[in-house]
Amino acid sequence: MLANDSLVLDGRFRVLRPLGSGGMGEVYLGEQVSLGRKVAIKVLHHDLHAQAGMAERFKREARLLSAVEHPAVVRIVDFGESGDAACLVMEFVEGTSLHDMLNAGPLAPMRALPLLQQLAEGLAAIHDKGIIHRDLKPENVFVSQGGRGEQARLLDFGIARLVEPDAASNLSQIGVVLGTPEYLSPEQAVGARVDTRSDLYSFGVLCYRVLSGRLPFDGPAPRHYLAQHASAAPLPLDRAAPGLSRAVGLLALVMRLLEKDPSRRVQSAHELADALTAAHQALLSLSPGTSPPPSGSHTPASSTSLFGAGAAVPSPPSGTAMFGGAGAMPATPGSGTAVFGATPAPAASQPPAPSGRSGTAAFGTRPSGSTAAVTGGSALATKPQNLTVMLTDLQGFTERTSRQTHEENARMLETHDRLLLPLVREHDGRLIQKRGDALLVVFRSPTASVLCGMAMQDALWRHNQAVPAEQQLHVRVCIHAGEVLVTQDSVMGEPMEVVKAVEHVASAGEVTFTEAVNLARNRVEAPADPCGTIPLPGREEQLLLYRCVRAAEGAPFGDRFASKPRPSPLLALRETALAVLSTGVARAREVPLRELLRTLPARLRALAIHLRHQPRQLGAVAGAAVLLVGGIAWVVHSRDAVVQSRALLAEGKPAEALKRLNALSEPEKSSPPVKQARAAALHALGKHDPEHDLLATLGEADRANVRDWVLDGLAEDFGDAESDRGLRRLLDSLPEKQVHARFEDLATEKYSARQWGALRYLEATQHTEGLNLVKMYSASLESRDCGVRARAARRLAALGDADAIPALTRLSEQPRDKGLLGLKSCGHDEAEDALRQLRKKSG
Repeated sequence: MLANDSLVLDGRFRVLRPLGSGGMGEVYLGEQVSLGRKVAIKVLHHDLHAQAGMAERFKREARLLSAVEHPAVVRIVDFGESGDAACLVMEFVEGTSLHDMLNAGPLAPMRALPLLQQLAEGLAAIHDKGIIHRDLKPENVFVSQGGRGEQARLLDFGIARLVEPDAASNLSQIGVVLGTPEYLSPEQAVGARVDTRSDLYSFGVLCYRVLSGRLPFDGPAPRHYLAQHASAAPLPLDRAAPGLSRAVGLLALVMRLLEKDPSRRVQSAHELADALTAAHQALLSLSPGTSPPPSGSHTPASSTSLFGAGAAVPSPPSGTAMFGGAGAMPATPGSGTAVFGATPAPAASQPPAPSGRSGTAAFGTRPSGSTAAVTGGSALATKPQNLTVMLTDLQGFTERTSRQTHEENARMLETHDRLLLPLVREHDGRLIQKRGDALLVVFRSPTASVLCGMAMQDALWRHNQAVPAEQQLHVRVCIHAGEVLVTQDSVMGEPMEVVKAVEHVASAGEVTFTEAVNLARNRVEAPADPCGTIPLPGREEQLLLYRCVRAAEGAPFGDRFASKPRPSPLLALRETALAVLSTGVARAREVPLRELLRTLPARLRALAIHLRHQPRQLGAVAGAAVLLVGGIAWVVHSRDAVVQSRALLAEGKPAEALKRLNALSEPEKSSPPVKQARAAALHALGKHDPEHDLLATLGEADRANVRDWVLDGLAEDFGDAESDRGLRRLLDSLPEKQVHARFEDLATEKYSARQWGALRYLEATQHTEGLNLVKMYSASLESRDCGVRARAARRLAALGDADAIPALTRLSEQPRDKGLLGLKSCGHDEAEDALRQLRKKSG
């Protein structure tokens, strides 16, 4: 402790009185003797300062801190040693701590966002100097009055770094837990290495607290907070702050900051500041003429008409596409959907309520480690879209799972997915979440959503005809349309509350939808009848429901969606032959012979079966065969450098392949097939930057014909360097459907570098609908790459599916290699952690 009126730092500063004490040291109010101005003097605890090498590290860190100049960061005035104490002198900030401001409740969004923008910009200034704050919390934020209104200031930054070992030393930073439990990032909570993205997570907790008045986790003890930050799903912000339901961009941003995986968060404080600016502008656009409250005023969030139940929203012609307030309605006792606040209309005006629980209690929440937005931040959506939302769930699912064995439950869900998920893809739907029996899907077309629902019910009917009653599947299909924000694994906005209310009253075996869908769809495609009403969220008026008219007999909707017959084998063979001939030299140069021949045996087998039933078509077959042989001969006799280089690559001779291609003339080397072949050779040689640069020179039309073997190489590259933004831009510039189709094929393979990279890219771009992620990540556990194993195990834990237990068990039981300090973990520890989480969840 320093005595009052004592002098420090060679008499330049006088200690006036203590201000407080923390984990790193004591803080005093002081005075700069030469200027007579107030300062804050922070003195490092004596036991920390006494550690070997600490004095030198303190000076180095203090120099970094003093180089930060930003209005949102408290300025460092001086530093040095005074006797046996290390002192850091900062400007003294007069104002109110954010912690004290929040004691009165959450800040109004229009007041909160400018302050958060300032803090994000200050955090960016700190990060630009290589400093990680490590202790972002309301107590370390002061709000003072300035010439332009309120100014937020960051305090007490970077000092926690002093107690960590040097990055260049042999000591590991792993295992050190620093910071305030309520605001720790998952990395800090488990004592793992941290980077600037750790601060962004803590910033997300801070935003959550500022906007809702509460924390995303309940604690209550420090150990509980550590566990919850590490593995629990935060309460969605729109449930903690219902008044923000229309601020979909802001909701998505805060939840994205709270991602467990740092690569899924906003990637820099600069990007965060830009996103907050966009969210602020979006709020202003929702209420033209709205301006921030006067400086110093404090208005609880609930008092702003922008987000209140009575917010005036222009209604579309239907009167139902958008809704007003999101106030909660009384829950019905015993209802499985009471969590959503949905109250059914009087019994006389509704369809009969189904038995069993709702399958959507988890929708709108995020599992641990969920992936809410695209890595890198460029795809963060700040504007809602007018989409159609579908919810489905199995009737009586909870009761069935409680009496069936685990194997029976697994078979039931596998059958459910096999029947329904392909239909989602066929109707251009996007699967957002799959939680056990429940699906959350969005469509751009209301008509497509209704047709998809009808196809689902027909497929389920056909299945139920062939199995005993105890194996039959009866599903509710519920649809609503409106403005929502869609992230990778959630849908936000008032239409979600409406469709959950529809599910509460929908009957199994039916396709039930709202008036908003009925008015927008093509009614000729699927006739429907009114079937009841539900109350609008937060209003007294009722919303009309419809259900598709069923067929008089047989499949519910006339089996009109039964699988169409496959094309004739003869037609397929003929089309192949004509394609080979019509593409001429360019095709011969571009496609290796083995690719052309790969499907020939299967086609010939199909043709033989076809001829047994259609012998009169023998003449036509002969003509097609002549065409095909002629086309293949064309390729065989084309002694092209591309064909030769591909053969050399197949033989494991990439240097020779590249030499062969480089020997071509400049015009030849500039052709798209040669560029792709050269890129493949560069990839095989490990020269990935030149590989990507070469592919980036392909024209737009040429990228539409990129070869699968080029995509395979890019998949491997992505698995090795997910954060490479240049590679990400290159992949995003290629035809989306082609890339995703190829990567889906790769992701379903046994483990390989390309399987891992394809899987990670599909997750990064939010294209995992219909994919069995548990199976794919389980395959990745077979990798010999310890990093891949560890990440796959953590992802399986986050997915929360007990089907991953066998694969995780196999990995955890594998023998460990010996290291200098004992047995090494090659994903073993992560697999054991995942098993504990899954068994706890399932048991």
